[in-house]
Amino acid sequence: MRHIDDPDVLKVLTSRFRMKLFSRLCRIGPITVSELARRMDADPGQVSYHLRQMQKHGLIEDVPELARDSRERWVRAAMGGWALVRDFEAPEDRAAAQAWTSQWVIDQFERLRDFERTHMTLPEDWRNVAFGGSHHLRLTKDELAQLADQLYAVLQPWRVLTKSRVESGEAPPDTRPIFMFYHAFPEEP
Repeated sequence: MRHIDDPDVLKVLTSRFRMKLFSRLCRIGPITVSELARRMDADPGQVSYHLRQMQKHGLIEDVPELARDSRERWVRAAMGGWALVRDFEAPEDRAAAQAWTSQWVIDQFERLRDFERTHMTLPEDWRNVAFGGSHHLRLTKDELAQLADQLYAVLQPWRVLTKSRVESGEAPPDTRPIFMFYHAFPEEP
């Protein structure tokens, strides 16, 4: 997991289009720029421009070994997850973090809404394994930090498995991209 502590990285992802590009790359793994543009229903030049901006900040990377010729450009997300460092001091950096967070939350809930709208089109066995929940806990700040560490530890083997499948291009035929998100934060009583 990458800890984002550079506000310039956040500024790159405050663009709704770039957030959608990055999300798509995380879901599908390596893809050609032209195919990505087709799936985004966007101009390949526009997609290339935004990919270059993201690449400058280490969010995506080229995969030249997949290209069949010099005109074909393959790209992939450079990381499978991130955590935001929230203690920016400068007001403009805090504003960038807030703009990114807002876009990130919108993206998460749009994806959940899309799933809820279309889940009946999935095979029954896939519909039955999707899950979600909410929990109301009473914890100290140290306990919340411990919970976060435990959740990251539980997810780590699944992230390693996913990374190996994406990098090798080999996965069981019934493998699907899985989007998982959760938030844990203090509330006022």
